[in-house]
Amino acid sequence: MAKGQETTVQQIVSSHYVNDKGVIHAYPDDEKSEYLSESIGLYMQYLLQINDEQEFRKQVEILQNQFLVKVDDRYFVPWRVYENAKVNALIDDIRIAAVLDQAAQTFNEPDFGALAKQIRLPIESQQHQEGIAVDYYDWSYGLAGKRVTLSYLIEELTINTDSFNLLKLEKDQLFFPEYYDFEKERYMASDEVHMIDQLLIAINRFDQDIRSPEFDSWLLAEWEERGMLAGRFNRETGTPTVEYESLAVYYYLWQYLERIGKPELAKEAFKQAELVIGEEVPGELHFFDFIHYQMMVAAQ
Repeated sequence: MAKGQETTVQQIVSSHYVNDKGVIHAYPDDEKSEYLSESIGLYMQYLLQINDEQEFRKQVEILQNQFLVKVDDRYFVPWRVYENAKVNALIDDIRIAAVLDQAAQTFNEPDFGALAKQIRLPIESQQHQEGIAVDYYDWSYGLAGKRVTLSYLIEELTINTDSFNLLKLEKDQLFFPEYYDFEKERYMASDEVHMIDQLLIAINRFDQDIRSPEFDSWLLAEWEERGMLAGRFNRETGTPTVEYESLAVYYYLWQYLERIGKPELAKEAFKQAELVIGEEVPGELHFFDFIHYQMMVAAQ
């Protein structure tokens, strides 16, 4: 996977994905692309996975100096920087706080745990509806969002376990609704489904001991027939609406297949991801796809 003399993921990130302040941008060699809290959270997750304490500490400094914003006596992580964003993103905050807690143990650094607590505090105290964590909190208006995205309800959401009840849908179905709307008091579903969302929801349900037999049957049949998984599908027909494949889709497919006891198919998903990425790294890969693929590689 080497490109020139860049033989590690860290070297590729340093050469192609960061600006002069070390902040990760979305697309390689494009400093005008977005700078997302999602990216630093995923990179920290990868660095902890490979036990790179030195680079992890650098990312914590970047998080504190470039992302963390103080409002009154609270801190929040805007979902993107350099855009004067006044809202956070639940999934990114959970991921960052969880990896900081894990790193506090792995690297014997209590300050990481203290930072994780700071990031979680607003979610506990104000970012909820009816006691359930919601997608974001708007710090400019002091208002919590009115919906929760089901793919955000990852196992690490330990501070708001009532939220997991939303994963218990009234009936088994091929595809899951994307989010719950508190104003309309019902689940909302799009006509076209994104497989990253669907696989994440299936994983979240599995982690809460909720099985998804209809989705599983469709998924296994789709894989057996095509040997690949497209990025989007029609909700009603279960047929692909796009031709492209996504490395992040294969990461979550690999994770889900491992969970449901299909390790051989999980290996096939990894091999398909290898074919998709080809020889050119990073090429034009969005950081989200790039780092998910690298996390999958590191786990093999």
